[in-house]
Amino acid sequence: MKTLYKTTKIELLRMFRNNYFVVFSIVMPFIFYAIYTSSISGNMAIEGTEWKAYFLVSMTCFSLMSSSVTTMGIQLLNDRLQPWMKWLQSLPIKRWEYFMARFLSLMVLNGLIIVLLFTVAANWKNIELSLLAWVKIGAWVWGAIIPFLALGTWVSVFKTTETAAGFANVATLGLALIGGLWMPLNQMPALVQMIGEWTPGHLYAQGAWALLAGEAISFATIGLLLLYFALFLSGSLLTHRYLQKE
Repeated sequence: MKTLYKTTKIELLRMFRNNYFVVFSIVMPFIFYAIYTSSISGNMAIEGTEWKAYFLVSMTCFSLMSSSVTTMGIQLLNDRLQPWMKWLQSLPIKRWEYFMARFLSLMVLNGLIIVLLFTVAANWKNIELSLLAWVKIGAWVWGAIIPFLALGTWVSVFKTTETAAGFANVATLGLALIGGLWMPLNQMPALVQMIGEWTPGHLYAQGAWALLAGEAISFATIGLLLLYFALFLSGSLLTHRYLQKE
């Protein structure tokens, strides 16, 4: 347990030293939140809540999607390209502890991002929600990120970190756009609406939007996200196994 704790701590420190990660996953979503809530009235009613709260959830979801897919993918890719595993065998740490540390460090980091964005935006924009509502929304956004961590493992099949990072950015931004995180789906063309409501980005944010409006998360939303998790993880494992045979 002590080894797992120390390894997780090391991974956290390493991620915070990555300026690219800090800018793209934390600073950029907050900048866009500031722009969108300044150009559009924050008190505008939308989906049973106010725009300033609705878009805060959207940008928090986008931030976690981006950080999870990109960071997980690049970290695993670096492990594959460099002789980390052989080096680790000489240390008193088990293989599962190392990968669990990867997972835990990302989950801790995602939790910090949620607290940071929620705290700053709530005080700046005077978003009034009960403590229980904040906790429910934060817990969903934090826990339901699992499918995107699985997608990150799939991203690690690329040959270079530049290619992996580029694909991860395009994938998460595309999922956010078509999923209605940047603009509500009901304002988009009918075809985009029809496709977007089934995408993982929309389902992920939909759960938080439902809690924000005082509603329950549907079993369909949970089931489809679990299905995406299974799809991404199995696709990743099969692709890695295929590449190992080449």
